[in-house]
Amino acid sequence: RKQGKAVKKPIYNHDTGNKDPPELIEPNKVMVFEGLHPIYDEKARAQLDLGIYIDIVNDVKFAWKVQRDVAERGWTEEQVKEDIEKRLPDFSKYVDPQKAEADVILRYEPSDQGLPYLKVKLIQKKGGAFPAISLKKDITLTGSTPGATLKMYDDDWFGSPATVVEMDGEIDMDNMEAQLKEIEANIEGLNAKSPGELVDAMVKLKSSPGSQNGTGLLQTIIAMKVREIYEKLGLQSA
Repeated sequence: RKQGKAVKKPIYNHDTGNKDPPELIEPNKVMVFEGLHPIYDEKARAQLDLGIYIDIVNDVKFAWKVQRDVAERGWTEEQVKEDIEKRLPDFSKYVDPQKAEADVILRYEPSDQGLPYLKVKLIQKKGGAFPAISLKKDITLTGSTPGATLKMYDDDWFGSPATVVEMDGEIDMDNMEAQLKEIEANIEGLNAKSPGELVDAMVKLKSSPGSQNGTGLLQTIIAMKVREIYEKLGLQSA
């Protein structure tokens, strides 16, 4: 995209283990590279305007995979565990190290109240490519089980200073709009197009998976910040 040249993208066939004919990708204003290794190669990484990594800790990964594979594939929990452990060496060598190089990380951990509830963290490298947000104060939301807390703190991310915005638990979906308004009012640096933009976007996706926890909230914030980077690069008028 940066040189304005078309490229042929290799296509790996997971069923045959071979490569299918490549797909021609024409240059465009925005190119998204996703998969297992998008920021593994240093030369490729240097061409990106933003690197995002989804970091799912093993306990959450196992719970999600059990939920899917037992229900959809008829596997036992032991088979799921064996499958994860079989892939772990390659994952640890080629996939997991990329999170140290990302500009922003969305990390999933078990809630302090235990699974299936989640603690979701937006880990923002200081001085990096991601335009950081911050919280004016810690927030506690009630009305649901388990309720939700939001807080911000500084941390070290593989040698890089980072600001973490964390949401643990779930909002009250019967009082969703009011609780989201409280959250949005306490976020600085959101760079919304209009007051309530975050709330409106979340309410429209109320029925989507994760809308009750940090998944929906922090993914929506990331989407708004990607737009901010897009506009700073002047691509909207290019």
